[in-house]
Amino acid sequence: MTNQSEMTHYLQAFVEGMISSGVEQAVISPGSRSTPLALLLHRQEKVETFIEVDERSAAFFALGLSKANCKPVALLCTSGTAAANYYPAICEANASHIPLMILTTDRPHELRQVGAPQAMDQFHLFQSHVKSFIEMALPEGTKDMLDYAYWQGMRATDTACQTPKGPVHLNFPLREPLLPDLNQSLVAEKTTKILAGKKQLSEEQLVECVKAWQGKKGVLIIGGSHSLEEAEVFIALAEVLNWPIISDPLANITSCGKNSPLIMSYADLFIQEVPMIQHPEVIVRFGLLPISKNTMLWLKSLNETTVTYFVDETGEWQDQLKQTQVAIQVEEQLFAQAITDKIKVKTPDSWCSQWVDWQKTTEEQLTELSELNALNETSASILVHKKMTADGQLFVSNSNAIRFLDRFSTPETNHYQLFGNRGINGIDGIVSTALGMCATNPDRQNVLLIGDLAMYHDMNGLLLAKRYNLPLTIVLLNNNGGGIFSFLSQSQLTVEDFEPVFGTPIDLDFSLVAQLYDAKYVKAESLEHLDQLLEGTKKQPVFQIIEVVGDRQENVLLYEKVIDGLRKKLGRKK
Repeated sequence: MTNQSEMTHYLQAFVEGMISSGVEQAVISPGSRSTPLALLLHRQEKVETFIEVDERSAAFFALGLSKANCKPVALLCTSGTAAANYYPAICEANASHIPLMILTTDRPHELRQVGAPQAMDQFHLFQSHVKSFIEMALPEGTKDMLDYAYWQGMRATDTACQTPKGPVHLNFPLREPLLPDLNQSLVAEKTTKILAGKKQLSEEQLVECVKAWQGKKGVLIIGGSHSLEEAEVFIALAEVLNWPIISDPLANITSCGKNSPLIMSYADLFIQEVPMIQHPEVIVRFGLLPISKNTMLWLKSLNETTVTYFVDETGEWQDQLKQTQVAIQVEEQLFAQAITDKIKVKTPDSWCSQWVDWQKTTEEQLTELSELNALNETSASILVHKKMTADGQLFVSNSNAIRFLDRFSTPETNHYQLFGNRGINGIDGIVSTALGMCATNPDRQNVLLIGDLAMYHDMNGLLLAKRYNLPLTIVLLNNNGGGIFSFLSQSQLTVEDFEPVFGTPIDLDFSLVAQLYDAKYVKAESLEHLDQLLEGTKKQPVFQIIEVVGDRQENVLLYEKVIDGLRKKLGRKK
């Protein structure tokens, strides 16, 4: 057997191992050292491959694929700095528990640390941001080594998919010649079936929770990303307990299609302003804290007489407030459903009625605002939420975009899935991640709500939409700079300090960006015009940029007007 044949058998065995554990998609950034793996993946009928020359964009695209299809995705690049460009997406995947198979190729050991070109230390390159690192052995064609390659592919993929999910890094030293034997059969010679269960509480532990919760004054707090099905289970739990529910936008409570008066969608606006006479006896948290800083401050203000239960599926103790008195490490949906089935006593209406009243008061205040009937970044964000179709997919950027949805969106009946990158909360890679989402279900309505700085950060990713004809509608909130800083303490600075350092205007003509990547471009002239444009995305999805020109200071003034009006209304009700 030649070296070329041995390498082909070895790498093909590894690919078969990944497929056995669920890999169906791979994103490849071309390079010389990765040639054999790239060709074997590209020619593998069971693996759908995408080619992206920019490694940073490729990694975020793979992140989006995995988010949307809930399956592990392979990511392949050549040696050298190519792998370093994966770093931001890997950090996000690790923090948001997305299973990625990071495959880096490398010089063989005799060409390391001797000045060979395109070589650097790739050993443990991603440090603690991956669940596992494996330095693969050099390819050999013996049965033991073929079994080893298959086993590593299968085991590493399964490791990435085990709770808590996350990325796994495998580094492949490869010697020349790098072209594989393309005449070799790519039919799998081996398969392995994996049967795994989910963590559940015992009957006695479930009864303990039921006794501690039912009939008590409690609040459900849902953070992190959740599926539509999970969101519906959480709402059902709130209803049998008769508790208000506060959630992060990515929890999909307001987009799952189920309305309930117990959904406190305006909690960020009212929770620090209300005259709270009754305080909760129980807080039950699922996942991370929601995005709302006001909700976090309210939780932080509660004393120890309020018992906090933290349902922590990952077992990573991600409780930044460190208030947990009872930690429940269990599969969240199974647990919520089991508790729902056992609750027999509802909390009296006197507890939740005050919350429902606060939600209604806030809704009244917003209805009175003429600004929400005109085109601005806030009204545009609300409209995007309302115009999503059933089974549509909306990706929302960090910074202001997700906060507009958190503060102002209400439960709708359209039943769509909302995605975002809230692991590290960066604005890099948003476009590419959203395109990964779109590539998973291109026949659905796919929308990205994003600001101008986040768009600029990842314009390279637009090439994926052009190359693969991905019909993503980008609603661009353009306030020419970092609008989030106008809400923060930095806004107290003088214009001379604030604008160049934090305002950071970029003065880009995004119609030219659309032209460069063959996207349709439209500037929304009014709220009615934007409504018409979004309606069109339901009927005929296309790759387009819809620009909404905003004003940073206008966003702040509108928010302050809402809070001032809310204080007056609540003051009249005290």
